[in-house]
Amino acid sequence: MRAPSPAIGLVCTLLAAQAAAQPFARPPENHNDTVVAGDSGGLFDRGIDDDGAWWRREHLSWLRLHVGGAARASSDGLTPGLLAALDFGRGPAGFRASAAWLRVGSDQGLAQYSGELTLDLGGRSRWRPIIGAGAGLARSYRVDAAGARTAGGSSLGIGVLRVSLELRLPLEDVDARAGIHAIGTLPAIRGDGAPDLDPWVIGAATLGVGF
Repeated sequence: MRAPSPAIGLVCTLLAAQAAAQPFARPPENHNDTVVAGDSGGLFDRGIDDDGAWWRREHLSWLRLHVGGAARASSDGLTPGLLAALDFGRGPAGFRASAAWLRVGSDQGLAQYSGELTLDLGGRSRWRPIIGAGAGLARSYRVDAAGARTAGGSSLGIGVLRVSLELRLPLEDVDARAGIHAIGTLPAIRGDGAPDLDPWVIGAATLGVGF
């Protein structure tokens, strides 16, 4: 027995009206704040500069070159010169290779080469306090058995401890920095003919740029 056609039409009309009355699901009220899963870096790799600008960890360069003036303070007085350094790593842990040439060729001349393990304590700030410790080689004048200076140079093994404060400059897409550094140096191993030097401190002011 077939249902009358008018009855079937009435049932279809009622079902369509009920479906049209169902409201759509509302999006969350704070849907604009949703973090996209594919957002590179994520929230934990982002920071806010002191001026409120966003930056990411990848904005810090893996390799940075620093160059600037330096001066060695010791019992012999103040010796001016030049310092250059290469930093490796975005931090917080890294490595630095540096060289300082202080009045090379004079009676008080000294060349110092060192490598350091470094720790960047800057977190997400533009101010970057950095400490470093390592060892290296210093080239100085030569002395004879009586302690008098003679021709030629001598070598000393040294230990170094550095404290620095760097400021990331507000340049877009460039990890540029200005820094001041204090490097304490302790002669540890004396080569043949090397003088018995007291510990010294090298102060430097540098500008650096990342690559």
